[in-house]
Amino acid sequence: MLPLFLLLAAWSADGVWPPTGLRQAADSGERRDSVPRATSRARPSPQVLPALWSNDYGGVTLGLRARPMRGRDAERGLFVASAATRGDATSSVSLYGRWRNPFGGSGSRVASSLAVWSVEGRSGAAVTFDRAALRRGDVGADRHVGVAALWMATTNVDYLDRRLWDDAGSFQIGPWISSVARRGETVVQARGAVSLGLVYQHATPQVASGHHYTYRGFSRVTGEVSTRTKLSRATTFGARVFAGALLGSSNPVRQLRIAVAGADPYETFSNPFLRSRGALLVRPDFHYQAPGGGNLRGFRNDLGGRWALGVNLELTRAVVRRNAGFLREGALEAFVDLGVVDTLALPSSPPGQWYTTMYDGGFGIVTRHQVKDLAWTMRFEVPLAVNRWDAAADFRPNSTRFALRWQVSFAPSF
Repeated sequence: MLPLFLLLAAWSADGVWPPTGLRQAADSGERRDSVPRATSRARPSPQVLPALWSNDYGGVTLGLRARPMRGRDAERGLFVASAATRGDATSSVSLYGRWRNPFGGSGSRVASSLAVWSVEGRSGAAVTFDRAALRRGDVGADRHVGVAALWMATTNVDYLDRRLWDDAGSFQIGPWISSVARRGETVVQARGAVSLGLVYQHATPQVASGHHYTYRGFSRVTGEVSTRTKLSRATTFGARVFAGALLGSSNPVRQLRIAVAGADPYETFSNPFLRSRGALLVRPDFHYQAPGGGNLRGFRNDLGGRWALGVNLELTRAVVRRNAGFLREGALEAFVDLGVVDTLALPSSPPGQWYTTMYDGGFGIVTRHQVKDLAWTMRFEVPLAVNRWDAAADFRPNSTRFALRWQVSFAPSF
């Protein structure tokens, strides 16, 4: 069982690639729950590791993860090759490659990343540039600015969860910015990104001009600010505010919509346990919450619209703390999530309004673990209150606003 937990944690903590520069930049500043980077004192990790996962269309999938070194650890690449074992599955071989600083000559404050993939019915590429602001030692905020470009195309819809993906391709490019500031026991993080893009789909029926595709432009804007601060030696308060909007078509493709309950499909694509229909952590009756977007964690992961506003509040109290061993910290958690979203994500109640109000709240247990240089956070949460219970992640017939529900995660909520 432990090897499975380690594999799940490794994929959750070390995504295959950052779909935008935003999260890569935010992770460049060490977070309380982040995976520690390898140091010269750390034992080198194996360069080739086997991997195993499954989904409904490809069945059991066998893979290899390779992380060759190119001098400094910051320049490590990542290569993943996998093959689905189901006999009638097409596109059964998947390949992915990522290179850090592939263009060479980057200064100490400039980093770049290039990724190319053909994985489980989707092909694409991403390029990210990251420039860190000049700091004097550890004084001041850790600020990063950059540009990210991403192309993603669907090539085999049988792999796709059609609640989250339409058969469409997209290209987007734009700037991003992030900042992490620390003052005593308080940490404040801010992230923002703007992108302009183009969506293309097969024309049905074929347009009069004879073109096989239709094209639509869009722009996407997201931003969030979060903080965590100590109220006492064992008690921590956290708050996060998120806003996002997608401007363009009145009915945008599903994978580009602003996610309400957690990470969007592009963000979870890096994790094979979340990526495709019927993957291990998204099977029916298993409730996994991947943080991101509006982060209204008690709701279904397929809710998304043209815009969303979200507020997340948490209070945790540590009951166990250790400096060594598998379990490093155990804490009790209380949370409340509030949101106002587009009616495309969830119809308003009563009908006729241009917005929909949502909230959830409950309790949970948050634990932090470490094995050698791999560290991760686990959450087991019980969203007891969900105002639109028909859209709850753990929905059961005859349930009401207040009911016993559950969900898990291998990542901190924010």
